[in-house]
Amino acid sequence: MNMMEGAVLPNPIECLGKGFDLTSDFRLKFAKGSGRRLVVVDEGNKRDITVPGTGGGGAATIPNVSEDIRCDKGDRLRFKSDVLQFNQMSELLNQKSAIQGKIPSGYFNALFGLSGDWFRDAHDIKYLAFDGYFISLYYLHLTASHLILQEEVKKSVPAQWDPASLTRFIQTYGTHIIIDLKSPSQQQRNSTPEGKQKVPEVFNRVMQSSTTQFASISEASSKDGLTIICSKRGGDVFKQSHSNWLQTVASNPEAFLFKFVPISSLLTGIPGSGYLSHAINLYLRYKPPPDDLQCFLEFQIPRQWAPMFYDLPLRHQRKKCSSPSLQFGFMFPKLRVSCAQVVSDQKPVVGLRMYLEGRKSDRLAIHVHHLSSLPNTMIHSSSGISLWRGSDDNESSDIFLEPIRWKGFANVCTAVVKHDPNWLHETSGVYIVSGAQLISKGSWPKNVLHLRLLYTHIPNCCIRKSEWDGAPEASRKSSFLTNLSTTFSFTQQSPPQKQAPTVLDSGVYPDGPPVPVRSCKMLKYVDTSEVVRGPHDAPGHWLVTAAKLVTEGVRL
Repeated sequence: MNMMEGAVLPNPIECLGKGFDLTSDFRLKFAKGSGRRLVVVDEGNKRDITVPGTGGGGAATIPNVSEDIRCDKGDRLRFKSDVLQFNQMSELLNQKSAIQGKIPSGYFNALFGLSGDWFRDAHDIKYLAFDGYFISLYYLHLTASHLILQEEVKKSVPAQWDPASLTRFIQTYGTHIIIDLKSPSQQQRNSTPEGKQKVPEVFNRVMQSSTTQFASISEASSKDGLTIICSKRGGDVFKQSHSNWLQTVASNPEAFLFKFVPISSLLTGIPGSGYLSHAINLYLRYKPPPDDLQCFLEFQIPRQWAPMFYDLPLRHQRKKCSSPSLQFGFMFPKLRVSCAQVVSDQKPVVGLRMYLEGRKSDRLAIHVHHLSSLPNTMIHSSSGISLWRGSDDNESSDIFLEPIRWKGFANVCTAVVKHDPNWLHETSGVYIVSGAQLISKGSWPKNVLHLRLLYTHIPNCCIRKSEWDGAPEASRKSSFLTNLSTTFSFTQQSPPQKQAPTVLDSGVYPDGPPVPVRSCKMLKYVDTSEVVRGPHDAPGHWLVTAAKLVTEGVRL
């Protein structure tokens, strides 16, 4: 065995039993564990093992290998997948690595050159396929029938929901443990049709070809809505010829097939294992940037609406409440306005929506979607200062008046509502939205609808990024409201294209209370879609800091 082989071959063996972050590409260099395996391996009984197909005589010997590690002869094969839908392909590759479910892994994303945003990628890509040569000279695997975590790992599991400790655990140990791997190389061609059309004929022609020509390293080309990615792993990737590349595989191996066991499956009976399992599932599902993981977890707490569903009157009220009304044109129905202040008890607001209340669904109200509790980083930060600010406070609000239908009737003030910069002259921090209210000013029929927001001061905090967002295109391409969502970083801590929002809430009424059929009449004039940023919007920790009313066509 030459020096190169001696330096390279032990590396895969050392990686067995180590941790791995499943959001990473499947490469040995990403193994975690600070030099130690995360599971108990019999290091007392060792022997030499023979690795076939690597030495000058066809095999190489590696000394002092644990009895719990076995090495079998590999194989060489060419595998063509079927043309599969996005989630089917993700599930297929997961099964090959002993991973349950269809959440895309880092290997899947790297293989097809994807962004890692599951919802956007699944929306943009309909079909996937791959055709490749998989050359494994040896197959390494742990033989221990019952894996046991090291005591150091068990003691690192936080006993409660502590985002800082959970983040530290994931960054140190990963999400899974490597138990099997094949080495040394693969060479393949991946195809990714774009859009939601039927499988293009060119796809079938490409995948049915009997020969495959590969470029050096990695190359992508697009035509007829089909993207073809050619790539190599292991060997000398600069070799143009397939036969020449094959001759370099043994001297430059790269593991290409990993099998894993979830760390959470080995935590039975350990206090806090449920919190860690939940944090890992969130991390794998939404894949926030590693530097944002702690802030991401801080915001993954239950959300609720204000007002609550049971706060809304469900039966006819004998005493009618006097409230202003809007009329958008002659012979148009009147739309009453609820001027109630909707507050979240100083909890951060993450979404806003219009809602049609009342027995006849003819009373316009605003609802706020907020976190049910303060993130840990905000518990000791809130100053308790809350101030109202509205579009009617704008001195030039008259230039922002827009009619829904006729100019001689109700108007909407579309001025941006944001905090007063003078509020921060004597203090640091930011102001976030913690409540909302609709008010009507002026005399009927030419009264004006205004939006007011309640702001709460959060010291020791700064705005990292602000973006305007609107109602989803799915709501007839009309929006009633625009939010300015903001991500934050706290001074006491070290600190894409958007896809159509996907309903992730599994609640009984994920889109809010049920709306009576009779309200469809008013839905022609009011868009009740929520404007919200959630965990699927990277980096996953957004708050509302500003908003404005919007009119499009004849809708509010």
